[in-house]
Formats: sequence, C-alpha cells, structure tokens
Amino acid sequence: MLPSLTLSLLLGAAPICGPIDLDGALTLAGRNADEVAIRRAELKAAEADQALARAARIIPSASVSLLTGPVPEAKGTILNPQTATNRTLNGLGPFVRTEVDVVQPLFTWGRLDAARDAANAGVKARELLVKDKLAELQLRVVQLWWGEATARRLLSIADDVEKNLADVDKRLSDALESGDASVKPADRYRLDMYKAQLRKRRADAAHGLALAHDGLAGTVAVMPEELQLKGAQLPLDPGEAPNLEELRAAAVEHRPDLAALDQAIAAKDAEIEAAYGSMKPQFFLAGNFTFAYAPNRSPQFNPWAYDPFNTVGGGLVLGLKQDLAFPLLWAQAAKSRAERQTLVRQREGLARLVTVQVESAVADVAQARERLSAARAAVGSGKSWFRSAGLDFEAGVAEPKELLDAYAGYVESQVEQVQAAYDLLLARARLDQAAGVPPRKGTDPCRPSP
Repeated sequence: MLPSLTLSLLLGAAPICGPIDLDGALTLAGRNADEVAIRRAELKAAEADQALARAARIIPSASVSLLTGPVPEAKGTILNPQTATNRTLNGLGPFVRTEVDVVQPLFTWGRLDAARDAANAGVKARELLVKDKLAELQLRVVQLWWGEATARRLLSIADDVEKNLADVDKRLSDALESGDASVKPADRYRLDMYKAQLRKRRADAAHGLALAHDGLAGTVAVMPEELQLKGAQLPLDPGEAPNLEELRAAAVEHRPDLAALDQAIAAKDAEIEAAYGSMKPQFFLAGNFTFAYAPNRSPQFNPWAYDPFNTVGGGLVLGLKQDLAFPLLWAQAAKSRAERQTLVRQREGLARLVTVQVESAVADVAQARERLSAARAAVGSGKSWFRSAGLDFEAGVAEPKELLDAYAGYVESQVEQVQAAYDLLLARARLDQAAGVPPRKGTDPCRPSP
C-alpha cells in the first residue's frame, strides 16, 4: 500500500511533459492559450459563414412535406357522383400526400458572388488575427522564458559571490584577531554591507524567478509545479544591427493586423456590391411536385376538378422578384459605405503606428546592442581589476577596501551583462512582432518520439 501511494504521489508531482525548451514553450502556448483558442473559434465561425455563402448558390430553398391521416370516402366524378354528400365521415380510409418545393437563383446581379467574396475575406481576416494573436503570445513567452533564465543566472552569480564573501570574511576575521594594522573594523562593516546588498539582490532574483515561472506556466496552461524548463545560456553576442528601411517595408507588407484590416475592407466592398444588387430584380427557377393518394376516393381527371387527397402534379416556372423597399436598401448601402470608410481610416492610422513601432523597436535594439557591448567590455575590465587588486592584497600593498571595491565592481559588471543580454533578447522579440515576422513554429514537447 505504501509503495503504491508513494509512486502515485511521485507521478502526480511529475511534469506532464518536458523539460521543455523555448520552442516547446511556444508550441504549448499556441496550443493551450485561451486567447488563441478564442481567435480560432472566431475563425471556425467565419468558416461556417463561408459555407453558408457557398451553399446559398445551389438550391438555397428546398423542402419536402409528408402528410397522412384519415379521409372520408368519395366515389364517382363531379358529373356522376356516387357519394350522396360530402357532409359525412362514412368510409374513412388513409391517405398520404407528398409535396416537394425547390427554388434555384439564376441571376442576382452579383449578389450571391458578393456574399461569397465577403465570406472569403472574413475567413482570411480571422486567419490573420489568429497569427496576430500568436505573435503577441510569442513575445510574452519569450519575455517570460528568458526572464526565468536571467533570474537563474543572477542567482548563480549570487551563489558565487556568497562563497567568495565567506572566504573574505574569514580572512578579515583572522587579520583582525592577529592585529594586522592594514585591516580596520570599517572593512568588516563594509563587508557586512556587501552581504546585506547580496541578500537583497538574491531576494529580488528569487522573486523574479517565481513570477516568470508562474507567468510562463499560466501562459502555456499548465500548473507551475508541472512545468520544467531546459537550461539555457543567455547569448552574449550583440548580433547584426537591424536595417530600418527593410523592416519598415516588411512590417507594412507582413503585419497580420494590417492585412486583416485589408480583408475587412474587401468584405465591406462586397457588402456594398450585394446591397446594390439587392435593388435589382432577382431571377429564379422554382419547381413543385405533389403526389397524394387515398384508396377510398376516385381519381378526378377533369382539369377543373381538384381533390387534394388524390392527385399527381407538378411544374417548373421562371420567376422574378423585386424588393421594393428602396429607402431601406439605400440606407443599408450607405451604412456599409460609412463602415468601410471607418475601416479605411483605421487602416491608415495603424499603418502610421506600425511605422512608429518599428522605428522605436529598432532604436531599442540599437541601444540594447550598445549596452551589451559595453557590459561585455566592463566584465573584462572588472575581472582584470579584481585580479590585480587580489595580487596587490596578497603582496600586502593594497588594503581590504580596495579588494572589496574591485570585487563589487566585477560582480556589478556581471549583473549588468546579464541584464543587457536579456534586454537585447526582449528588444529583438519586440522588433520581430512590430515588423510582422511570422510566429516561430516550435516542436511539441509532449509528442512521443517516433
């Protein structure tokens, strides 16, 4: 009993899949995120509208009716009736009646074509909005993923600093006990201040790690305790500088939200065309077939005699239908034109905003690249400074204060480098979204290997 309980607890605490890398997190987020699921549901609704518009072109109105029940007996003809009266229920018997009605549009002045075009544009717009939501979600995943990696790196630096400060603490204590004149009580107080700052930095990093992990778990729709990530090193290469003109042109061409507005405008154009088409005569073909049979009633073959319980007939006609509610039709067309104009203005405004977003994102990347290059240089200088101060301290020509200051500068340069690397990753991710770079297609971490 106990081993089974222990095994179940271990399995319950195990991750559902993983450990996962960044691509795996992107895949899980795209598959599980509620906001993407909502967009995909809207796409399904648009596809249903598309199917309706397609179905409206072929027999949009068709029905069959089947009736049955008891009917009084009726024998003879209209000229020679064998039944004395139709006011009796004598000779009740069953009857069956079937009616088939069909209407097929022939020429609608482009009304059905416009409905189809509007539905197709609606589907394309919804597909683009799904991509737009995936790009927005990808930025959030990148931010949280590398945020957790950054916090782990900062905690690793804090561990190294804590070990080194413990060694320095021991050396200062030994020097103070031995009466070394180069070591003063102020040096001990300075060291205690460094330890306090270290505890604060560690607490901040641990808090950031928890926030990033919980946020990423919520984004990929798993429990935080079920999410395990693969280790990742922050890239320290600044990379190439982005080309503003190329990215601005790419954004105007590839941004899914801009393209979705283009499709919305196309849909409104189709609605306007359909509104004008509805003002013209609609030509159609209509057909009807009727069969009714009652064995207790005599068939009537006189063309002026009609028995609804015992008859066979049908026909095919060419029809014309004209909607005379012209004021209403004109108002509907005017509304569609106004809505189209609103979309055009939104599209123009968004195009200007996209240009500003790309320019701002390029500037952020340039600044982040410069910061990372400067931070890398500072790490090299800080390391040399700390090594030199350590040698001077060992040789007795430097005070502990100088060694502590050099070590604090070296540690601070490492922290700045980690932060600069994270800022550059986030700036490039924002630039990708602003420029309309398609969302990355990650690998499914939960799919079994073949």
